[in-house]
Amino acid sequence: MMPSALRTGFLATLGGAEPVAGVPDGAAHERFEAISLSLWGRPAVDDGHEGRRTFVVSRVARRRDGALDGGEIADAMAVDPALLHDLLPPFGAIQASGGTLRFSGDWMGFEHVFAHDGPGSVMLSTSALLIAERVAAGFDPVGVAVQSQLGWQLASRTLFDGVRKLPPSASASLTADGLSLAADADAANPTDDAAVPHAAGILRRSLERLLDEHPDAVLQLTGGMDSRLLLSAIPPERRRGLHAMTLDVPGAGDVAVARDIARRFGIEHEVHGFAGLDDLSPEDAWASCRAEATRLDCMTDPVALAAQRNAERAFAQGVRISGLGGEVARGFYYVGDVDDRTYERKDAARLADWKLFVNEAVEPGLLTAEFADWARERAVDEVHDALRRGGDEWFRATDALYLRHRMQRWAGATDIAVSDQRVVVNPMLDRDFLAIVSGLPPREKANARFLARLQMALDPELGRLPLEGRPAPASYAEPSAWEGVAGTYRTARRLARKAAQRLRHRGRAPAGGEELAAKVVAHWRAHPAILDGVVREPFVSERWVAAVLDGAHEPRPSSVALLTNLAVAAEGR
Repeated sequence: MMPSALRTGFLATLGGAEPVAGVPDGAAHERFEAISLSLWGRPAVDDGHEGRRTFVVSRVARRRDGALDGGEIADAMAVDPALLHDLLPPFGAIQASGGTLRFSGDWMGFEHVFAHDGPGSVMLSTSALLIAERVAAGFDPVGVAVQSQLGWQLASRTLFDGVRKLPPSASASLTADGLSLAADADAANPTDDAAVPHAAGILRRSLERLLDEHPDAVLQLTGGMDSRLLLSAIPPERRRGLHAMTLDVPGAGDVAVARDIARRFGIEHEVHGFAGLDDLSPEDAWASCRAEATRLDCMTDPVALAAQRNAERAFAQGVRISGLGGEVARGFYYVGDVDDRTYERKDAARLADWKLFVNEAVEPGLLTAEFADWARERAVDEVHDALRRGGDEWFRATDALYLRHRMQRWAGATDIAVSDQRVVVNPMLDRDFLAIVSGLPPREKANARFLARLQMALDPELGRLPLEGRPAPASYAEPSAWEGVAGTYRTARRLARKAAQRLRHRGRAPAGGEELAAKVVAHWRAHPAILDGVVREPFVSERWVAAVLDGAHEPRPSSVALLTNLAVAAEGR
């Protein structure tokens, strides 16, 4: 773990003593009766209350009607932390007063906070790594199994035994009596007969207030539907001079589509690619990936994030408008005819093979044969359990899997990991917007029908322009018989590509991932002791690691990502 790379955060320990090892230099340490509190990354809120300390973890603290200041957050925390659950993700804050520390998180669980509640050891922190180091937690075999196949975690699980992530809409309270936790129950979302106009109004209001407060905010513009929806929610008269950026990903056609849109509306458009990796030394590549693993608490892909961060250096930072959330509204995991049906474990296994494991699973040989066989079956079990928590109907369960698991444990983790660079605002993560989406029958979301209808309501002109590699949104809004045939053909092609990946036992590497992974491996070969803590684990094949270090085998980026996470996690043990 690199303490200097820890994201802005805190460590609260029941009965702990100062100073606290492992926290970043310059951290502030205070005591509230039995609670020892360390804060780092930014100053606490000055709310004028002596003996009360309020600390906002996230850089985003806003509803669609505008931002909240520190005083408003402090007052809400003092009354009821649950009052803040509806803020746009990611959001998190703590307040300590007397002998009580309270935490409030966003409704999707994007702001990651972890807890350990063991005999004589109770901790709450933004860093699972820091907790694991202090309690000498070993690896959780199920956590390793899931991450080795999925690339990220499910529900509240972490890589570490006895360390758990707080759930979405969490309110936690730490006192001398211990840790108590409450979370809002998922509300039923009835079908909204006016779903399209209501959703359009939410996006328009959110973008209007955001640009009022941050006129220089930058739209992440791609060739896809989600960023186009956000642009469409901005009035035409405000688009001229709007700032936008596009990351030029090799093999993608986003840049051409985004440039055409930018020219049409007078948008100030900035484009950069992954050109900076050639000059990166193996030592710097490892330092970069090690830092990202620390920020991610070793629970998503640090190689992909390091490559992205390197490319992002060319862009102006500040406030960024992101289209995250649209995937939930188009049935990201749907395939085949969308009609209500039940499901069994074999359906979860097919989804895992087709969509979940194909790009992220480590290659054969990294794990010992016995653990690898168990890990895949256990990971499928965990996926099935996660689906079951989403209900008995298959397509709604897959929506819940994406919304309640992939969104918080993958998208949320990467979102907060870059918060030291920029402020990311996700208008489509508005709780009311996604309540509308969740209330729709799956057939209304399938093949992007709802999002296409929303696009045509917001801006028909933009809705008639083709997407990158796909027809214009207008064709999805009211599909013809021919479009249905074309959609079936596109689905068949997508399934064929996934099948080919499975046959090759090789997923698609993240942009910049192969080059960066090769540099990391070169550093390991020059400094093999880095992996000493990894090969001691019974689930890692010592022979496979030796072949990598000897130069006899070139590992895939997904394998380098897991080894990086395991190596960083093992540093403090």
